[in-house]
Amino acid sequence: MSRRALPTLCVLCLLCALGVDPTGAQLTPIPQERGGNGLGLALRRLGVTGRVLFGTAHRDDEHNGVLVAISRGRGLRTGLMTLTRGDGGQNAIGPELFEALGVLRTEELDALHRYDGVEQYFALAYEFGYSFSVEETFQKWGHDAILGDVVQRIRTFQPDVILTLPLEAKGGGQHHQAAARLAVEAFRAAADPARFPEQLGEGLAPWQARKVYQGGVGGGREPITGPSPVSVPTGVYDALLGMSWQELGSIARTLHRCQGVSQLKADPGPAEGLYYLVDSAPTVTGKESDVLDGVDVSLAALRRFVSGQEARVPFLDGDLALLQKRIDDAQAAFDAQAPERTLPALRMVLDLLRALRARIAPSALEPTPLRALLDRLADEEADAQAALVLAQGLSFVARVDDGDVVPGQAFGVTARVFNQGPVPLAVNGLSLQVPDGWTARTVSGEPTELGVGQGLDTKFAVTVAENARPSQPYWHRREGADRYDVDDPRLAGLPWAPPDLMAVLDWRTGGTAAQSREPAVWRYEGPWVGGEKQKVVNVVPALSVRVAPGIAVAPLSATGARKEFRVSVLNGAKGPSSATVRLEVPAGWKAEPAETAVAFRVEAEEIATRFFVTGPPRLEAGNYEVRAIATAGGREYREGYQVIAYHHIQERHLFHPAASRVEAFDVRVAPGVSVAYVMGSGDEVPEALRQIGLPVTPLGPDDVLFGDLSRYTTIVIGIRAYQVRPELRSSQQRLMDYVRGGGHLIVQYHRADFNFLTAPPRRSASVSGDEPPPDSPFAPYPASIAVVRIVDDSVRTADGKPRVLEETARITDENAPVRILAPDHPIFTTPNRIGPADWQGWVQERGTYFLDARDPRYVELVAMSDPFPLNSGERKGALVEARVAKGTWTYVGLGLFRQLAAGTPGAYRLLANLVSRPRGQ
Repeated sequence: MSRRALPTLCVLCLLCALGVDPTGAQLTPIPQERGGNGLGLALRRLGVTGRVLFGTAHRDDEHNGVLVAISRGRGLRTGLMTLTRGDGGQNAIGPELFEALGVLRTEELDALHRYDGVEQYFALAYEFGYSFSVEETFQKWGHDAILGDVVQRIRTFQPDVILTLPLEAKGGGQHHQAAARLAVEAFRAAADPARFPEQLGEGLAPWQARKVYQGGVGGGREPITGPSPVSVPTGVYDALLGMSWQELGSIARTLHRCQGVSQLKADPGPAEGLYYLVDSAPTVTGKESDVLDGVDVSLAALRRFVSGQEARVPFLDGDLALLQKRIDDAQAAFDAQAPERTLPALRMVLDLLRALRARIAPSALEPTPLRALLDRLADEEADAQAALVLAQGLSFVARVDDGDVVPGQAFGVTARVFNQGPVPLAVNGLSLQVPDGWTARTVSGEPTELGVGQGLDTKFAVTVAENARPSQPYWHRREGADRYDVDDPRLAGLPWAPPDLMAVLDWRTGGTAAQSREPAVWRYEGPWVGGEKQKVVNVVPALSVRVAPGIAVAPLSATGARKEFRVSVLNGAKGPSSATVRLEVPAGWKAEPAETAVAFRVEAEEIATRFFVTGPPRLEAGNYEVRAIATAGGREYREGYQVIAYHHIQERHLFHPAASRVEAFDVRVAPGVSVAYVMGSGDEVPEALRQIGLPVTPLGPDDVLFGDLSRYTTIVIGIRAYQVRPELRSSQQRLMDYVRGGGHLIVQYHRADFNFLTAPPRRSASVSGDEPPPDSPFAPYPASIAVVRIVDDSVRTADGKPRVLEETARITDENAPVRILAPDHPIFTTPNRIGPADWQGWVQERGTYFLDARDPRYVELVAMSDPFPLNSGERKGALVEARVAKGTWTYVGLGLFRQLAAGTPGAYRLLANLVSRPRGQ
């Protein structure tokens, strides 16, 4: 796999010292990147010195076919800068929200880059949710702060061409337009030494890219005014990949699984990305046919960095010409069936590159061009070395005997080298890089010559430092802000901190020295769909402590009531251990028991304990904190980690304090109600119901299909349950019979799947607005998930009509005023009277995926308006009820699932009213 150098020598030195590889979690190369085909792809990169940076807002905005075309197809070093990690989105595959969702989406991006070979970078913006306003976006992110992130990445990566999203678009998703405006502004700002001068003191230099283009979101064909677009063909068949660039890009895109993207591979055929020139330096005057028109990406073009200083490196032109000749020789010798034929030329390429860099380094070139020139040559050296590995047939892996280690633990690492090719090689040295405070000792395996079909195992004994930090994201959301802080500024923008263990192989082939680096990984069998899984070594605490619930509710009406808290302690240490567990409670509160002892027999054993907490006799409204502490060996453990793991990503850990936030407020539930819950794709609503004093019965498939539903006064359908619970779709008549008999069915928000009995067809935005969504088979009367149509007069269809954009009906301002349309309705009066205070303190949004209730038998209960012109007008459908015989059917587009997880009191009070209705009322 190609391991490209970072762009400035200063930053390069820092990151090399840290062992950082921008390719992140690319642990297992795709088949096309191995063997003869992999060598062919690696050879494409030799002699290509251009760089392209793609700037987007979210981690599914990129055009995956274009990324493959530029990186794999044309061999350019390609970066993707995503402003956010997707923290504020939805999750179609699991319960992760907020920061945990950002971790999942970051891993999905890393996983898909195995296919396109692109480097991933991030800004430090926290995704606060969907937005209809660029101004709101900049206000929350901080325009100058986020622009500084983009400028820093441009100065570091030094792209020749920048691609971004459309600058203008009607409708929502204005993060896209914000990202485009930032890319265009940064195009000039990065070249201005007066802008963000503090970056220049950190070793960066001003950088002027050649051109910046705008194009569609996620590969869409946006109607953009201006000069004629240039096309990036992506339907080109690539024999080394065995498919077109668009096909491979579509496979990569399937890794955005938590966003519900299509899992279907694109078919062969014509495809392209269209891009419109926004700015250029110097100005482009003629018609273009390619985004690289006027950009010389050849090896000889490197002489532009020494313009005016040629006399200081008089050898440069001749050496570059000789180097290009040897690259031509290597490419001409390529034979996928006999990769070793390229070895002689590749050895010469590598030797020439090193000699050239050694001649340039002490020259009298000014510092900025010197760094830029050496950096591009470092790219070429990295690519030549990657090609040399494939031509040699070298296999090099490092594996650990424990994937989760604790401070002070000893464990083993085996580095395995195998010569699969027909040409001998020599192992000169094999070492293991470890963090400060760790130790690594070679146990067995000495450097040796490896003939054809021979291997070498080198074993290391490693001890983790006693003060080793747990493995977790290096970024943390800033309190009260939509921006991240970082543990180490040198890591800012990278997907992850570097692996703790890196095996380094020094080897030689035919007299040419090379070095290969691989992270030490833990291998295991995937528990979901089988197959091999890998992860880098994770440092975990000896004891991981979690407390549930994370959000507890203390109703003011239940003075003196005991609240149950469960504390789970996970043993991370090898072998038996013991600890005492206790709670810290606010003054005047009491926890029983005072403490409890736990004894572990083996590693990874988890023991749960229960505590009961009683508040003071006169509990005041407000929020309080209950903390859990485990003590062992004189040390306290006050946090635990959430495991974020799916079959398509590498496992990651996110740490949380072992604490529960207790919200004390007035909330009541009606007596005699019984609630059942059909879980969808994952939410915390059942626990929220338990917190307000209602026992909840989860309904499994058999319960839905055959159980006695009449036992429940209310059945709540979880978010997107109709999408993920097939028995629910086939039981609609049973559910409606339950409603007709006097039951209350509450359906939380669903996507467009709700409009179809089977999977909905995927379609782009309507161009005429003449195709309304079909009536949902899961609603009692004609209705569907609402679509708001926005007329775009700037674009006309073939018959002269304005283009019509389709937007999901939603309210994105969490503080948008709410108008109660039926003030005397039980949902607003019983048992809690809902008032203005209940709509305060909401997070991220009011709701999304509202219902278009087209039948007069529906009752609209609320209406609300966003303050943004692009989402103008009052929206209904957020809370809709229909009487069906003796019962009711209620649709909730309000984002209760998100509010309950954030501990918003008004959401709990509204939920209590929703489920407090007796049967038949």
